[in-house]
Amino acid sequence: MDGKYLCAYMKQSFFFLVLLCLLYGCSSVNNVIVNGRSDYKIYVSDSASRPEQVAAVELQEYLFRITGFRLPVTHEWNAQDKYVCVGFRDAPQSLLPDINPQEFGNEEYIIRSDGQHLLIAGGQPRGTLYGVIGYLSDHLGCRWYTKDVVKIPERKIIPLPNRDDRQQPAFEYREAWYNEAYQPAWAMHNRLNPSIVPVPDSLGGSYISYPFVHTFYNMVPPEKYFRQHPEYFSEVNGKRVGRDAQLCLTNPEVVNIATQTVLSWIREHPEASIFAVDQNDGMGYCECKACKALDDAEGSHAGTLLHFVNQVAAHVAREYPNVKLQTLAYAYTEVPPKTLRPADNVTIRLCHYNYCSAHKIGGCNDHKPFVERLEQWRAIARRITVWDYFTDFNRYLMPFPNFEPVKHDVKFYADHQVKGLFAQGSNMPSEGGSEFSTLRAWVFAQLMWNPDQDAQALIDEFVNEVYGAAAPYIQEYIRLLHDQVKPDSVYFSIWSEPGEVNFLGTETISKADSLFVLAQQVAKADDRLSKRIELAYLPVLYTKLYFHAMGESAYLSNEQAAEAVARFRRIVNENKITRIAEGEDYGNVEAFLAGAEISQHFYTDWWVIGPFDNENGKGLVTVFPPEKSADLSAVIKGKNGADLKWKQLDRRESGYIDFLKIFDPSENVVAYARKTVVADSAGMVKFGVGSNDGVRVWVNGRLVLDRQVARRARVNEDQISVPLRKGENDILVKVDQLKRGWGFYFSEIQ
Repeated sequence: MDGKYLCAYMKQSFFFLVLLCLLYGCSSVNNVIVNGRSDYKIYVSDSASRPEQVAAVELQEYLFRITGFRLPVTHEWNAQDKYVCVGFRDAPQSLLPDINPQEFGNEEYIIRSDGQHLLIAGGQPRGTLYGVIGYLSDHLGCRWYTKDVVKIPERKIIPLPNRDDRQQPAFEYREAWYNEAYQPAWAMHNRLNPSIVPVPDSLGGSYISYPFVHTFYNMVPPEKYFRQHPEYFSEVNGKRVGRDAQLCLTNPEVVNIATQTVLSWIREHPEASIFAVDQNDGMGYCECKACKALDDAEGSHAGTLLHFVNQVAAHVAREYPNVKLQTLAYAYTEVPPKTLRPADNVTIRLCHYNYCSAHKIGGCNDHKPFVERLEQWRAIARRITVWDYFTDFNRYLMPFPNFEPVKHDVKFYADHQVKGLFAQGSNMPSEGGSEFSTLRAWVFAQLMWNPDQDAQALIDEFVNEVYGAAAPYIQEYIRLLHDQVKPDSVYFSIWSEPGEVNFLGTETISKADSLFVLAQQVAKADDRLSKRIELAYLPVLYTKLYFHAMGESAYLSNEQAAEAVARFRRIVNENKITRIAEGEDYGNVEAFLAGAEISQHFYTDWWVIGPFDNENGKGLVTVFPPEKSADLSAVIKGKNGADLKWKQLDRRESGYIDFLKIFDPSENVVAYARKTVVADSAGMVKFGVGSNDGVRVWVNGRLVLDRQVARRARVNEDQISVPLRKGENDILVKVDQLKRGWGFYFSEIQ
């Protein structure tokens, strides 16, 4: 051949080979499927586990949906054929020269090719199944965003991988507390292993904690023991308590009873991965002489807790050396003890409870105590898992711009060698539907498996794929909320009320309305997309109705309210939303709508005076001068001897009278509000009162409401019918401050 042509031929061949390498990988000479044809079969041993058999069928189904060609599944091996081997059993040695299948963790897998066969295999019980999911998602681009939105790319060619892909999750326990994340197929495809609603064994099973949490009364039931043995239970303020409290953890009989209970759990629940020896929710720790002495010596109530748990753990270790226990470091036990150490078979479940939700860990100083405590626990405990909180407990539909913690905190925990993560979100029955719940659940699932991924890219991917043409408007709405909470000075928590945050002002809600109008316009031709957008809009609508019910007239006029209520009810019915908060009070849909529908007039023009002393919580019942005289020109001695004068207030835009913004100091104090109401005729009038905290109300000098409580202010929590005389009537309101908020609602219900 002429040299010139030979050179040209070699160049063409070189470029052709480069192209093949780019398309299929340099070490790959075979393709599994090409243009609807294949020489391959899916091989799975006839003795394979049930999850491995499911994995083979799953692989067959999705390869068919991707390429249009269905590979046959076989249990027979022919040396002349080519196979995709699902599971280690009976796989050819050419695929296993350096692999010991026994060394694989229960969720670890490998995807590899020897140039002829493809191996997808892993540890028991879930490794092989997760390997197939990893192959479909990481190699072929499949995604399971929601139960209705699944991405299956179309491909003509399925090449053999050109390199090993060996993976295991960053966390051995991965649970996201959203209703959508407990759908078995979704959880399997997104490689979560939740405990509360476990994935069926046929789909690989779960990491099960038994019982799930708060188990003291499960171990030593008060209904069985309290009457005859009150000494088994917490001494609180000098009295033994058998409800809403804890156990006496230094009592040896309590240790014995608890130990026998735990041993029975172990015998009866072999499926469990770990057994919970947990304090109950709430406070009520024991203050008896022995418990107090131990806690004082250890500098933490975790002292008595670990002393107790370690004794149970020692008994368990003798009978079941491979069984693990776990206990909470939560609220009053978050601080580690000075000298005690968790036993080797005890996992500490540390709770990141009620810290700033606006910023990632390390993003503001509010998280600093938690970081210090995590480091201290790491120094003394062999295993730590984390329980973190990513929602507003009282307002599952309240817009909650906490994507910075969602994006960053999972990696923080992985970098600090945390073994498991429970991300407590907004688990709304019966099918979910809380604020961006599926978005959060999907992002958590991806990051819990591999926290090194670009979390913002995951959020953008979800929004683009789930909201399609409307995605730019949804992304702008997300930015609108999150831009407002970036400053270090911003704080909101898992117990925030809409009126306490900075990101739900009328300007923000107006912009959000406009963005969702645009989103719906581009979705007109797609009914399913339109309904997804409407569900994403529900928190905005909730916000408008919430503030309308609180007397905030700028969000909705009375004329607009009826239409908004009807739209809200239709959306929740279409999405089968039956509760909108964790608790029954805040979560009752009809009660929420009834508050938005009620016809009432908020009193916003008051004369106010304060603060007066409330040390030792006696201020509400202490008689101060405003109760003796209605003279608005009087100068009165208040807290710390300050001279106080009545001030006129008229906050027409809101029904809430916020004493925190009016008075200083605003802790351990009380204040008064006075108003004259003119009645055209004598008769009964119904008033609605809500207060933070306790409240007393006088009408024409007569005490008509006396509520000595610690609570948040809720519209119409107390409703009273009182007689008014024709002409002027004097109304006096007194509210005390115990913690956090301070103020009241007062309305005339018509």
